[in-house]
Amino acid sequence: MRYRWPLLAACAVLAGLLAVTACGTSATERFKARYAAAQAPLNRTFADIANTFTHAKGKTTAEIAGSLTALADRFHRQLAPLEALKPPAPVATAFRTLTGGLDRMERDLRATSSAVKGRDLVAAHDALASLQRDAGAATRAASAVTHTLNHK
Repeated sequence: MRYRWPLLAACAVLAGLLAVTACGTSATERFKARYAAAQAPLNRTFADIANTFTHAKGKTTAEIAGSLTALADRFHRQLAPLEALKPPAPVATAFRTLTGGLDRMERDLRATSSAVKGRDLVAAHDALASLQRDAGAATRAASAVTHTLNHK
């Protein structure tokens, strides 16, 4: 019982500090923090996708297709929090471009997986080329969002 009051007092102070901090934070700063948190897991998956292709030698088509399907599923789950964000006006266009590019990347990844699984090399090549184009577009859009957020 005697430890409860100091703990309650500490919680009250912490709650007060959080409230003051939240009041002083702009909508853009809150978006920036949420954007960074949503973007981090996608960046790791993005790197894992690249590794799947660079380390494909010696793997069967079933193993590669399975890896791509698993990565597409993970990418889809990680994309949802990013798409749920409401961007401030200065970054809205670049943000829509980013999320559109990431959606296309997911479709391209699934198409690549299906083509590899079906051993359709032409379709796999086309889907992979599309994945690379959409990854480049998404990367450029992410850079535009980050640049705008850092200069506000």
